[in-house]
Amino acid sequence: MKKTILLAAIAVFGLTKMNAQDDFVEKAKTGGFYIGANIGLPLSTSSDIASFNFGFDGAYLFEVIDNLEIGGLLGYTHFIADGSYSYNRYFDDELVVIADYEDASFIPIAASARYYFADRKFFGGIDLGVGLNVSGDAKSGFYARPKFGFDLGTIALIASFQSISGGVDYGDTYYGGTYVSGSGFNSFNFGVEFEF
Repeated sequence: MKKTILLAAIAVFGLTKMNAQDDFVEKAKTGGFYIGANIGLPLSTSSDIASFNFGFDGAYLFEVIDNLEIGGLLGYTHFIADGSYSYNRYFDDELVVIADYEDASFIPIAASARYYFADRKFFGGIDLGVGLNVSGDAKSGFYARPKFGFDLGTIALIASFQSISGGVDYGDTYYGGTYVSGSGFNSFNFGVEFEF
């Protein structure tokens, strides 16, 4: 009797699991592509070494339950460097340049999710993953981008906060030591997104 109940439970669980996988695959096939571009202002320590940020990304999202979409995101974000670190020597007031800041570029690879409110007019979402450094002195790091959007149909307006934990250190090659250290790259961004 116990074996019969166990076999029946395994059969029911197996069929349920197969149906759930089939449902997930079907939902993934009905998703949509999103292509977006944004501009932003660096915040916190990144504003000390960068003056402007721009980027673009592409995502594939599909609805798993009512109003909730999940998927993956791949993008590019670039921080434009601003100036250099320098100081005046105390004994002759000569300006000594320690480091010229370099632009920093990242490729975010992330899981993405968004939830729609008010008959799909507004949404809140988050992208979580890794920001791979591809140029500049910065380090790769954890990527997070919470966002809020207004959906106008095929176009959406988005405001977001972007954070990449990979910092940057500029040191003095003559005397040694680190003079400027950034804990990460953060920016507040505005952008537009197109759905296909």
